[in-house]
Amino acid sequence: MNYSTTVDRDAWRDVLEHAGLANVFHTPEYFDLQTSEVVGHRLLYMCCYDQGRPIGIIAGYQNMSGYHQGFIEVGTKSGGYPLLIDEYDQRSDADHIKNAFIEQFAQHYLAGRQFLFYPCFHMQTCVFGKPDWNCITQLDSAAFIDLGQDEDVLWKNLRDKGRNMVRSGRRKGVRTRITSELRYFDRFYKHYKSLRTRLNTKYIGYDELRLKFETFTRQGLADFWVAFLDDTPIAFNFMWTYNRHVNYVYNSSHPDYLKYSPNNVLQWDIMTYYKERAYTLYNLWGLRNMNLSEKDALRPDRDIEGYGKFKLSLGAEVRDLVRYVRLRE
Repeated sequence: MNYSTTVDRDAWRDVLEHAGLANVFHTPEYFDLQTSEVVGHRLLYMCCYDQGRPIGIIAGYQNMSGYHQGFIEVGTKSGGYPLLIDEYDQRSDADHIKNAFIEQFAQHYLAGRQFLFYPCFHMQTCVFGKPDWNCITQLDSAAFIDLGQDEDVLWKNLRDKGRNMVRSGRRKGVRTRITSELRYFDRFYKHYKSLRTRLNTKYIGYDELRLKFETFTRQGLADFWVAFLDDTPIAFNFMWTYNRHVNYVYNSSHPDYLKYSPNNVLQWDIMTYYKERAYTLYNLWGLRNMNLSEKDALRPDRDIEGYGKFKLSLGAEVRDLVRYVRLRE
């Protein structure tokens, strides 16, 4: 095996095309946004080759601004690294290949730096678990729905309360559709910022999130869903899509219309829409607020926030994803 930090987009795409775990968060387009003039982060990239053939990538970025300034992030709840093509990811020595790759990447990019690293979903052991890496090991619980299930199973998994809320929203006139109109994005952002300001939590700036909206909807990597009551937009979901996987990335709602259950209607329409188009996995993302500085591994039985309980009400399966955080050398 040999490794290169030279960005070869053809090699990058070749890996994505042959990796079943490939997600939108692994794509060059995602990192083009992160390293754009609007966002300004620094790309950290390495490709693994076997006899000249690209067989895996690791890609992350160093935050050059924002609330994680200086911090390096590698991987997300939608997919960690290394991302290997299936032929290598399914080998008996896959963990050995991946850990050797991680060590090469870490020696080149992570020495003396603070970082967060999500390993590949299929890894059993990771080199960052060794004490000499000085990492905090955390469990980041996320929720997933298998869209390969029959529609009646998905409907049953909503349980009585969820099904009644979908029916109620429909009766009250809630309808949903996909749109790329900027005026609806602006409504979404108003409620997104308002809620996070009220909760005193961090949020992404307007210019950055608008760039993601405009770029990804144009490139076919995202759908922007809106729930309407008559002509009034009352709830919003920004869904990112790739490789038959769909991700629940950003959402917001008009607080005066929650009694109409627009989010329940949105979620049911989203599930059935992507199922009909042969998508296989719906990643609803996290269930709990995560603190980078927590020194103990998070307990799987830790309290779940309200938004996490909503995701679980959709019949989602919980997976505890390991991530490694180093806050100092």
